[in-house]
Amino acid sequence: MQTSIASIADRQAIDRPAAGQIVPDPGLAVCVRGLSKHYVHPWTLKVTRGLDALDLDVRRGEVMGLLGPNGAGKTTTLKLLTGLLKPTHGRAWLMGEPAEDTASRRSLGFLPEQPYFYDYLNGLEYLELAARLSGLPAATARERARHWLGRVGLGERPRLGLRKYSKGMLQRLGLAAALVHDPELLILDEPMSGLDPFGRRDVRDLISEQRERGVTVLFSSHILPDVEMLCDRVAIMIGGRLTRVATVGELVEDGAQAVEIRCAPGALLELPKHWAGLVSRTQRAGESVFRLEDEAQLSEVLGWLLQAGVQVRAVTPQRPTLETLFMAAAEAERERRSA
Repeated sequence: MQTSIASIADRQAIDRPAAGQIVPDPGLAVCVRGLSKHYVHPWTLKVTRGLDALDLDVRRGEVMGLLGPNGAGKTTTLKLLTGLLKPTHGRAWLMGEPAEDTASRRSLGFLPEQPYFYDYLNGLEYLELAARLSGLPAATARERARHWLGRVGLGERPRLGLRKYSKGMLQRLGLAAALVHDPELLILDEPMSGLDPFGRRDVRDLISEQRERGVTVLFSSHILPDVEMLCDRVAIMIGGRLTRVATVGELVEDGAQAVEIRCAPGALLELPKHWAGLVSRTQRAGESVFRLEDEAQLSEVLGWLLQAGVQVRAVTPQRPTLETLFMAAAEAERERRSA
């Protein structure tokens, strides 16, 4: 697999003038070229690569998900983009502005994985503070704070001190703080963390609303069904390197399509040996189920069942999930590293 974005369009996303200066495509909300972050242990001087030569483009108005196991480099990437870390090598741009310039953060909303809250403030005060720090005038800040506190489901007790908030309530408040100034770019690190199913649904609705407004959203998550529902594209990161960028549909199309054949009970025929690993059988209540790992065997297996007089009740394609594809990619990368 390539470690950078494979499409020709993405490789043509920047122009390189004669002087060597990189000019990001104005159609990109996030442009990353060769971004790396290395950590040096102060005693052993051992170098750890947190992020290695990342090339990534996020188009304006799209929702992109960053996927990867712990230690994959997702949080490091987001911290580099938001100026919380300085890169060892490479450059990044947000909304056309260099990420190292404060101007790149004027239209940015950011929710870190572990946001810090002033627990002596209440929810309304905290959102007013966030709005003022984002450059809004006092009257507008108060209005936006009340609106967003209610929008994330915390408006019934606006004066409740943050020290009395649950983890899920704090996560909602952090999301409201990221949205209070109507940003053009939203960067979220594990936004579903600590939320119950209702909270996750609310966050999904908020992200969908922002996409409808034309806001660009880049977020990391371990909750793959949410990523599958929300994202236009996903970027898979493993071991500090980008292994794949594609739409969910493209990822699914690349995988073999499994098929499930449900039959009447009693289909206890012995499977031919050449189907080992390709066709399996399980007995469920009231039926026998044959699973084909690749639909290429469908005609052969169906013909074999019908010739044996088995009553076939249903043939159902089994669409691979994003979780299945992600786990396969992670396993392939581990095998590559251990080879």
